[in-house]
Amino acid sequence: MKGRQWSEQHTVEVRKKILNAAKDLFTSQGYKKTTIRQIVDKSGILTGSIYYLYKNKDEIFQSLILSLTKQCIKSIDEVCEGESEDYKCMAAIAIEMHAIHASPIVCECFYAGYTSPAIFEKFVEVYAELEYELFKDTATPYSREETFHQALTVRSAMGGCVMAHYFNEPFDYEKYLDPVLSLVLYLHGVPRDEMSGIIAHLHERDELWKYIGKHLRDAPVEEPEE
Repeated sequence: MKGRQWSEQHTVEVRKKILNAAKDLFTSQGYKKTTIRQIVDKSGILTGSIYYLYKNKDEIFQSLILSLTKQCIKSIDEVCEGESEDYKCMAAIAIEMHAIHASPIVCECFYAGYTSPAIFEKFVEVYAELEYELFKDTATPYSREETFHQALTVRSAMGGCVMAHYFNEPFDYEKYLDPVLSLVLYLHGVPRDEMSGIIAHLHERDELWKYIGKHLRDAPVEEPEE
């Protein structure tokens, strides 16, 4: 495939077809059962063209997560005008947690991601970039190193939540959600006596967070990422 030249628009369209096909397969049958061959058949994109853009299925999944995260942040910005950066970070966490709990197949996809070092690293990088962009123009901006450490801590906690769905004992994710949200606020330096009020304010819109998660699961990828 060396020497292949695609226009930027053609590349975007090919990526969109690949990611949407992969997304449909991941959310209908799970990550493990999905193969590159199935993505080829569903997308109509030749195998060589897929490997020209992505090394393997893991890389497709990483690109999909990045694309969905950016769509998620766009949705949050549209409905959270006037809310703090802390609130927006928590909204992103709540949307993901609700989506994981609502669908065993989505949970299985995230389980695959959190147990793969390469994909988990991408989860951390994506969340770190989200925090960096949210706070960079505020009175308390974070360095990229700080947002990486924060993201690693929060993502590790969320990974534990995903694992807990497979425990022998029943798992009440709503009881686990608040400690994760408190962790986000703690890492952002929010005083402890203010945390419960901020979290309660977030829960007032739980149905909205669930709707956004479902929409992200079912709607096509709008802007594919590399």
